[in-house]
Amino acid sequence: MTELEQAEIGEFIFRPSTRSEDAITLTWKFWKQHLVHIDIREEDKQPGAAIGQRLVLAGEYYDNLREIVERYIIPCNRLVREVTQSTKWMDCQSWEELEMILKEEKQSDKGRIPYRFSILSQYPQHVVLAYVPKDRVVKEFIKVRPKGFYFHEQN
Repeated sequence: MTELEQAEIGEFIFRPSTRSEDAITLTWKFWKQHLVHIDIREEDKQPGAAIGQRLVLAGEYYDNLREIVERYIIPCNRLVREVTQSTKWMDCQSWEELEMILKEEKQSDKGRIPYRFSILSQYPQHVVLAYVPKDRVVKEFIKVRPKGFYFHEQN
């Protein structure tokens, strides 16, 4: 995906899937060097047609690739932009870096609960919310979806 390595955050490409003849892969530059690969299932594909008449992505139906861009990619890019412009945003390279920063913040004021958002390569298409309620740093994974964020894991 060398085309996307140099591209702006939020750029994407559609390509044939390597998994199935009835699928397309959406490769999306979610954040800096974080590429997300999303499978799109094609339905009602006529013989010889380049693409199916119905496309299925994350349980939602789409009529064409433009609709996927408008209803999926653009809203998700907007959410990523909003998070990364937050005063609580921290551009970290690793979980350990984020954890260390939060522990230092907690140490400087034990009465407050410091928290930060970050995007880490280990968690594709997720924003990590990390906070320190007492002594231990807690992290939650927030999947970026077109209808808003989805909290689905906790550690």
